[in-house]
Amino acid sequence: MNDDIQIGIEGISPDLLAAYREFGLDRTSQGAEGIEWTFGAGAAACLPFCVARKDERIIGLSANIAARMKLGAEEGTAFQAVDSFVSEEARGKRLFSRLATRFADAAGEAGVDATWGFPNANAAPAWFGGLGWQNFGQVPFLVRPLNASYFLGRLGLPGGFRLARGKTIPSVALQAFGQETDELWARFSQAIGCTIVRDAEALNRRIFGAPHRDAYRVSMYGEGDDRALVITRMQDKHGARIAYVVEAMGGRALGPLLQSEMIHLAREGAQIALAWSFPWSPNNRAFRKTGFLSLPERFRPVEINFGARALTPRGQAAEVRENWYISYLDSDGI
Repeated sequence: MNDDIQIGIEGISPDLLAAYREFGLDRTSQGAEGIEWTFGAGAAACLPFCVARKDERIIGLSANIAARMKLGAEEGTAFQAVDSFVSEEARGKRLFSRLATRFADAAGEAGVDATWGFPNANAAPAWFGGLGWQNFGQVPFLVRPLNASYFLGRLGLPGGFRLARGKTIPSVALQAFGQETDELWARFSQAIGCTIVRDAEALNRRIFGAPHRDAYRVSMYGEGDDRALVITRMQDKHGARIAYVVEAMGGRALGPLLQSEMIHLAREGAQIALAWSFPWSPNNRAFRKTGFLSLPERFRPVEINFGARALTPRGQAAEVRENWYISYLDSDGI
């Protein structure tokens, strides 16, 4: 298309940071440190931004997070599409699709196995239409009420009382992930066909390397094959005090640890807990035993769709919904 728009693959630059501020994207609130933390990993293998310029000025971008991915018995690479923007002057030129297509082509040429992500309601038709992503529907929301004030408040009534009570267990508050996490992840992921790797290296960067690292609560409990890990974060969002279960994995200790964490979070003022877990996920039974229920789509605070596209033969595992394991760890906004 001859419209004097140049599209290319770029890394983090002052121009890119300025474009984030100009476009008013949510990630601007994280500042330069947050943007560099989000997109820094894997940038040497394949630069994370597809950028459209006209007269040297950025008028559109498609941003992607690089990560190691478990694909069956192998490990590969994938990019998660997270930020897209097209300036008003460039709309009507199919620039959104051109950016995403150009990035996918470059990633495939670099040997990246898949692209994937969570399109919102506005972006979903493009990703699942002309861009060739497999549509897996909305993410699998689970909810656990922690205080009656959440429901009473929506009825305009005052008061409340905790719905998660009992004694907490003596879990260990981690300050770093190490060999025990690697061993736990190796056991937990054996039956998972497709997911972003959650070993100690990945979790140390994602959790303890985050600008908001102090917002996470990281608890481990149990020994040997029974050991479990739960990561949570509380936020005031959607008109409520929400506890997000960022990650929950492990053996037989996972159920008791989850229950203990819900009691702790309720004491700290959380009104509800939210999690993502498919019925076939290895942690789903523990969630259910802890009182988590499926959240019907009509009650969900936002519409978050989920899909993927393979770029290599190895990446074909990413196009099968039942292969996937996801959690709030995959939501770059938590």
